[in-house]
Amino acid sequence: MTITFSKMAVPSPPESLSIIADLHIHSTASDGEYSPTEIAQMLNRGNIHFAALTDHDSFSGFREFEKTFDGIAIPGVELSVDYQNSGLHLLGYGFNPDYKPFIKLLEHFQQIRYERVEKMCDKLCEMGLHITMDNVKKNYPPTTTLGRPHVARAMLAAGYVKSFNSAFNKYIGDGKPAYIPKARLDLHHAIKMINDSGGITILAHPGLYHAEISFNELVKLPVNGFEAYHPNHSQSFSRIIIDYCNKHDLLYSGGSDFHDLRRNKANVIGKWGLNPGEWEQFKSYINANCVYQLK
Repeated sequence: MTITFSKMAVPSPPESLSIIADLHIHSTASDGEYSPTEIAQMLNRGNIHFAALTDHDSFSGFREFEKTFDGIAIPGVELSVDYQNSGLHLLGYGFNPDYKPFIKLLEHFQQIRYERVEKMCDKLCEMGLHITMDNVKKNYPPTTTLGRPHVARAMLAAGYVKSFNSAFNKYIGDGKPAYIPKARLDLHHAIKMINDSGGITILAHPGLYHAEISFNELVKLPVNGFEAYHPNHSQSFSRIIIDYCNKHDLLYSGGSDFHDLRRNKANVIGKWGLNPGEWEQFKSYINANCVYQLK
């Protein structure tokens, strides 16, 4: 079977059973607009009992989130990785959030990301748009992993663009005048680091990759499973992923990929993820294969 992966029409959230686990959320530890505490409060109000912060190249917000969340918090992270010259996103779950080699690796990549944003600011200034690192860092914790969304928000606040998306479309999107290529971890290095820290790996939102990758090629990746539920996955696509994972004893996950309340109305926190039966499968897999045990 061969499937071409491309961006899909946004479906309605699954309605068959209530969602109790959202396993893909971003906070101010990376490119989200809400702190780990605010994320926990949203989930508490939304009756979500299990959740993972999966910030980009950082899990610095985990302890704050774990302390405030009324339910069970799962250590999570989303890594940008390189696979055959294509950029993929890798979700890690259930690892030891105090594992120092992993922390040091991410600190290194956070510095690289910081330097990338600096170069974007320099390009914007050369174009007459006076965006500085002080503008970009404003209102974010010092530990925030900076990226293009922070630059876009600074441009919007300064009045240089009329919307978040227009910053990407005109200036900092791929191939645009102020774009700087992103450094990525090697896929196998990233998988090894997550495994060494006691965690498991899930390929994030496979339906979003712009490069055409056959299903047969994608499933060769040495991951523990795939993200099935995502706001940009159609229900039929989610079903393909679930059926494949069930047939091959792989894990599947799901989540809202929440960042903010303005940018994308489909990515609603707590509206995408796993139902009670699916969560029990996920929890059993984590407890059987990860150092971080879930109650």
